[in-house]
Amino acid sequence: METINVLLELFPYAILGSIAAGIICSFLGVFVVSQRVVFLGAALTQAAIAGVAFAFLHLINLEELIASVFGITVIEDSFLHHFEHTFFSLLFAVIAVLIFSQSYRQKFLTKDSLLGIIFVIAIAMRIIFIQKSPSAEVAEIESILKGDILFIGSAEFYTLLVILIIILLIFSLFSKQLKFVTFDADTAAAHGVNDRFWLLLFYLTVGIGISLTTRFVGDVFTFAFLILPASIAILISKKISQVFITAIFIGAIIPPLGIYFAFEFDISSGPTAVAAAFALFIIVYIYKKLLSD
Repeated sequence: METINVLLELFPYAILGSIAAGIICSFLGVFVVSQRVVFLGAALTQAAIAGVAFAFLHLINLEELIASVFGITVIEDSFLHHFEHTFFSLLFAVIAVLIFSQSYRQKFLTKDSLLGIIFVIAIAMRIIFIQKSPSAEVAEIESILKGDILFIGSAEFYTLLVILIIILLIFSLFSKQLKFVTFDADTAAAHGVNDRFWLLLFYLTVGIGISLTTRFVGDVFTFAFLILPASIAILISKKISQVFITAIFIGAIIPPLGIYFAFEFDISSGPTAVAAAFALFIIVYIYKKLLSD
């Protein structure tokens, strides 16, 4: 109980931010896993961190440009101070989504092939950008790329909260179309739904969610929580609505537990949360296996 009180006192936004990040990833993960485009999550996380690394080249100083246009001063720890990293993270992820969306317009490359190309190119670009960055900033780049839940502050939490609200609004307003194209493409075509448009909207939403979440909590946490909560939910749920509820619940509960155990054993919070989610997956998988035998 003492540890919990200390965590609530010292890291309130880290706990809240981890819950928001977990919900974002687990909610989007249901669609990603159902679409069988799990590799999309890996490709987009790598594209996002390549964008972060690119920002450190300082080829385009967006922060100073925006500050001069609006006549404001960029101060340390303000949102604008970190805007450039977030912008390029988002830009690279959106470009990756647009490239991936072309898999529906040609017959020469499969979705997996395009995702594989995006994945390896993003990694190569990240390495090149880091090598060309000022040596004094390499450590900061590596810290951002790895991500740490405990570093989530008020600005990061509110940004994640806004992202979560926007994603939920999009999927609430267009739930029929998005569920059609992701869960039942044949029915969508029969009802005259423009599957290419709605799939593009879906992938753009996923790309935005992944890129911004990766920016704050790192690629390992983001990719793991795209896959594990959804996979667990699919194993134990019978209806689509139950899958969403279960995945979101797991995505919200595990990250704070990860912070707790990380604090207790003096280890990194993000990987601890991933390990906890994996342990739950193994338990559920073995239980289902025993029931089916």
